[in-house]
Amino acid sequence: MSFLKSQLKFSLILFCSLTYCILGQGISNELDSIHHLTGSDYEKIHLYNKVLNNWENKKKYTQFGYDAHQLGKWIHKEKRWEEAIKIAQRAYLAREKAIPLNKELLKRSYYNYAIYNYRYKNYSKSIEYFEKLLKVDDSIFLRGRAYEVIGDCYKVLGDFYRSVEYQKKALENHVKKDIDKGYLVIGNMNLAVTYGKMRSIESSKLAVKHLKKAEKLFHEQNFLPEIHLYTIKNNLGNFYCEGFETSYTDKCLSIYQEALVILTKLDYPQKLSKTHYNLGLTYIEIDSTKATYHLNEAQKYIKYDPSLIPRIDFGKGLKELHYKNYHKAQLYFSKSLANYFNKGEIDIYWLPQKEDLKKITDPSKFLELLNRKLKTWIALAEKENNTEYYKEAIKTAYTCDELINLRLEKDYSDKTKLLWRSLASQINLIVLEACLKIDKQDDAFYFMEKSKALLLIQDLAKNNDNIPLSIFDKNLELKRKIASLKTQIRLTNQKKSDSLEKLVLSTEADLKNYQDSLAPIYPKYFSNYSIPKTITLSSIQQNADEAILEYTMGIRVAGAKSEAYGILITKDYKELFKIENVDELKKSIYRLRDLLDKPFRNEEDIITYTNLAYTIYTALFPKHIQNKIKDKKTTIVPDNILHYLPFEALITDKKNKTYLLEKAQIHYTHSISFDKKNSKINRNSELDFLGIAPINFNNNLNKLPKSKEELSFANQYYKGDVLLQDDATKKNFEKKANKYKILHLATHANASDSLNPWIAFKTKKLTELEIGVIKNQADLVLLSACSSSLGEVRQGEGVLSLARGFFKSGAKSVIPSLWSTNDKATATITSDFYKNLSEGQTKSAALRTAKLNYLKSNKDAEASPHYWASLVLIGDSGTLLPQANNLWMFLLGFGIAVVILLCLFLYRRKKYQASIK
Repeated sequence: MSFLKSQLKFSLILFCSLTYCILGQGISNELDSIHHLTGSDYEKIHLYNKVLNNWENKKKYTQFGYDAHQLGKWIHKEKRWEEAIKIAQRAYLAREKAIPLNKELLKRSYYNYAIYNYRYKNYSKSIEYFEKLLKVDDSIFLRGRAYEVIGDCYKVLGDFYRSVEYQKKALENHVKKDIDKGYLVIGNMNLAVTYGKMRSIESSKLAVKHLKKAEKLFHEQNFLPEIHLYTIKNNLGNFYCEGFETSYTDKCLSIYQEALVILTKLDYPQKLSKTHYNLGLTYIEIDSTKATYHLNEAQKYIKYDPSLIPRIDFGKGLKELHYKNYHKAQLYFSKSLANYFNKGEIDIYWLPQKEDLKKITDPSKFLELLNRKLKTWIALAEKENNTEYYKEAIKTAYTCDELINLRLEKDYSDKTKLLWRSLASQINLIVLEACLKIDKQDDAFYFMEKSKALLLIQDLAKNNDNIPLSIFDKNLELKRKIASLKTQIRLTNQKKSDSLEKLVLSTEADLKNYQDSLAPIYPKYFSNYSIPKTITLSSIQQNADEAILEYTMGIRVAGAKSEAYGILITKDYKELFKIENVDELKKSIYRLRDLLDKPFRNEEDIITYTNLAYTIYTALFPKHIQNKIKDKKTTIVPDNILHYLPFEALITDKKNKTYLLEKAQIHYTHSISFDKKNSKINRNSELDFLGIAPINFNNNLNKLPKSKEELSFANQYYKGDVLLQDDATKKNFEKKANKYKILHLATHANASDSLNPWIAFKTKKLTELEIGVIKNQADLVLLSACSSSLGEVRQGEGVLSLARGFFKSGAKSVIPSLWSTNDKATATITSDFYKNLSEGQTKSAALRTAKLNYLKSNKDAEASPHYWASLVLIGDSGTLLPQANNLWMFLLGFGIAVVILLCLFLYRRKKYQASIK
């Protein structure tokens, strides 16, 4: 009966609505009347939809927007998420069509649609509509909240660097109402936590800075709940205990105790487990008894926070590991592992599979657990001399590798991916000890390759995909705009950079939306972030005169000694070896680089250099492998600061002062897997040579008078275009770069500018960010520009140099310089190089021959490696003949083929005639 009454009442309301149009502000009488009927709003949804449909049919979009917006809020309160999202969508669509357009109301509807998706864990959709809100150019209304929730979405998704960018903008854009609600306090706290996940010295310091700011604001706004102060103290304690270069154990313990006092005063047991756990970890290296006490206390309060169960077992494992109780440690780590997946049975040999790893919500903490388990297996193997434990260590490393692969397959920012690559490299370095001890060369090679340039290979894979030119160009245009804006930010003042940062975030959102819209059509290009396959050791094809030397070098953990390994690969010989005294080796390399920055001045300089270069040579080339590379074409795969080292300039014989250049043909690559992927890219540039030399610069840089001569020599062998003086502009280079096989830039550069590495043109500079988005099809890029092979070393990826930027945008090989070059010597070497190359020598042989010729023609100071060792070949080492030579060889080959066919024809004819007779 009540249902019939409701229907009659609704019919009356609907009838009135058909005869009277409500144009006033707020929700309609019809909607309000239904709301006051008995039952939940969700149960009356069919009645509400009739009202909404009526406004939509009559195109009364203003009223439609009011009603749908309010209805979404009611349904959302009842936690009917999916229905609330549908209605909120109808609300914003109506307000987009409303005339006149009310931007404030439209922003409210975008906000509700985005926040409902956020609460329903549709984070990508939430980000998309918060971005739409930010694009509504009106007041700053809701702007701070939008930035904050976007930041939180990215944090949940694991993209910490993007998260930080938005969280910082939120702090700058909160209105007074938000500030009065404590959003500045909460925002600084959340930002600090995100910084902590970046695991660097700089981010740890920034985290502490923002926590202190949050504490100051908390005391200024004394109306906030004291539980916020606990959170600040607890996080501050974390950074004083575990932060990079922010670790102060006494401060840490003191602050944790303050946090404990706050919880006791508030009678707030929900957080006691976490605080006791933190205290337990801190005491592990100080007082075993206190560590045990606090970990047990954490266990007591675990019912209030069951998510800490695996972490407490992990803490107990850390304690046992520290005191070298390896079996107990392994048991606790395995128990922690089992608790992550609710496995009742504890098996120390069990490891999660890929489907299990996909369910992990905090992968960085889980990776830390696997890392400790891996170390414990190695420690057990060394203690008990049990090779089976080394095998378990290798299995654990593969599980770590799978977990990191899953992270890198997500649409993360480049900086966040670099963070995961750094974490991967630490794991890959640790496991090499196990590979060495049981001679697992195939596994060792896999982990060494996985520590090199994986993100660069991902970029190459996309360069090789075929998509329509118009789509590619628009995608590239947005990337160039972002690169240009980021360059401006680095060069401008703070006030102006704030507005530029907002524009960067907006343009990045446009790029993402554009790519997302095309993902269903071109999934391989726009939505595929799959990890490139690593070449296997057994699949490497080599000639007898070829060798590969690959190195892995790094820091196992913060504060521990450096370690390094190498693997030699020839056609009939393979060996994995460990490099000793790595910290001393690093010091020697830095000293050698200092010596290479200037020519020899006297005999003492020569002796000092010879001794140091020989010491480095014997460290990197153990005695029993030295003859294995003699007279071979040797590919060096460097790592860490080895990227800064010209191997050709190492001394192999102190007595005769013999350079490695004289014993072997050397070239470099990012990884063997990189070479394989790069060689498959289809390049079809039409012209041979583009040379650029500004000579005189408009930005206070020194003249380079010999650079014109350098390009003229090259142009004798490879025909093409030479842009000098006023024609040597950034704009001309960007326009022409994609048309040539060889790009030769004879100019100034500064890769040591950590904020903004650049290459100079006549009036402007091309930055490292911009290089990566200038498409090229070059078989060779020659950068006779200062230090173009230097840059920031990122563990797991290599040097983020100017040279890398050219590879990213399509180059097959690059010859950069390792230090400031002498333009006269460079002109001599490069001209000889092009002559040798044009005659059919490979790139590596042509460069080696040019350097050897220079050495023979110069003596004393002029023969210093400073003059000839700076230019190095990275990437493909094959031949590169001028097109004229190619045509000549084609005609010669064609002519020979015609002669052979004619002879064959005459022979058969003669034979046939003889058979008739």
